Amino acid sequence: MNSPVRSAAALCVLLGAGVLAGCNSSSSTPGGCGAPTGKVALVYPAPGSTGIPDNFTGVIFGSTNGLGGNYQALLQPSTLPAGSFIGLGTVVAASLPLPTPNQVPSFSNPIYQISSFAGQIPLTAATTYQVYLNDSGSDCNPTYQGSFTSQ
Repeated sequence: MNSPVRSAAALCVLLGAGVLAGCNSSSSTPGGCGAPTGKVALVYPAPGSTGIPDNFTGVIFGSTNGLGGNYQALLQPSTLPAGSFIGLGTVVAASLPLPTPNQVPSFSNPIYQISSFAGQIPLTAATTYQVYLNDSGSDCNPTYQGSFTSQ
């Protein structure tokens, strides 16, 4: 016989799993759960790039509709446990020309925005960093955008 407490706990687990499943998207066109509308792509550092200077200024995203002020880049260094992120500032308009190496998005007329700290971000040498896009105004999981390796 099920107790009311046991039934309520099971319902909470099922609801929580459904919410997390809906929020955890790894596509370049995230949808729902605080994700932007349209397409988003990692522009700088270009996905898979190596030799990124340890004093780089930030992560640049390109999007079809622009990212709202709650969006930021999160870096996951290979030297830290999974889920340990370095949070950068919220996105603002990126200055042109774009730093290199960059990857121009496959969609037309991208809106470029940068997520950075005030000043420069010191990177650990010879370390791979995974880049995630995060909506700091939601409880959803960040979406993976690509990776790069520092010099």
